[in-house]
Amino acid sequence: MEKIIHLTDTHLFASGEGALRGTKTAATLSHVLAHLRRHHSDAQAILVTGDLVQEETSAAYEHFIEYFGGFSVPVLCLPGNHDVPDLLEASLSRPPFRLDAQVRLNGWDIMQLNSHLPGSAAGHVADSELQSLEARLKKNHRRPTLVAVHHPPIPVGTPWLDTVGLKNGQALLDLLTNHAHVKALIWGHAHQNTRRRHQHLELIGTPSTCAQFLPGSEGFAVDPDAPPAYRLLYLGDDGQIEDELVELPEAIEA
Repeated sequence: MEKIIHLTDTHLFASGEGALRGTKTAATLSHVLAHLRRHHSDAQAILVTGDLVQEETSAAYEHFIEYFGGFSVPVLCLPGNHDVPDLLEASLSRPPFRLDAQVRLNGWDIMQLNSHLPGSAAGHVADSELQSLEARLKKNHRRPTLVAVHHPPIPVGTPWLDTVGLKNGQALLDLLTNHAHVKALIWGHAHQNTRRRHQHLELIGTPSTCAQFLPGSEGFAVDPDAPPAYRLLYLGDDGQIEDELVELPEAIEA
């Protein structure tokens, strides 16, 4: 069994004092990383699904490297709407970071998608990338697979968030449901916990390492009671996937 840590939406600034909606994102990330190092140092990889930075600068990515560059396991990263894909690639194209579209982790494949849509909070996976994904899935049809993207491919039930999800989410779901070896699709962006099933697929949205959004709100709103979080993914040798959400109320910093 493989243990993977899923983190998302770290929203770092160049300065450790940078705050997102009143939350110092470096402080909450520090608490999250301290907790996972203390309790889950046996993880085989870390997966960070976008919005690595809030401030779109090289210095913000260098700050991200300060937190993650010392890990001895692969740190898989993909872009979110607040990222700058070119800067992300230029900054993180070195170990332990893995930006590959396909990462092989022992018995599993992890497919990373780019849903960054320039100038938009919503996302879109390019048709060419979907075609490439399908080709890889056909070629590796015997290996259980986890697919990761930043934007939710389904409505999460919060009206304003549902206007800025993955614009071609249904196309992605239709593609994945044609491949029984794809076990789960995981994302960030919504700063909320989502756990559903779609045919054979586990659909998993993980909250942020910083502030969370208020579920069900018509307009933008932060949930003052929702703590920073991360998720544990257990990828079984039998191709099954289990997960556990870890919430850290003590990590909230104003």
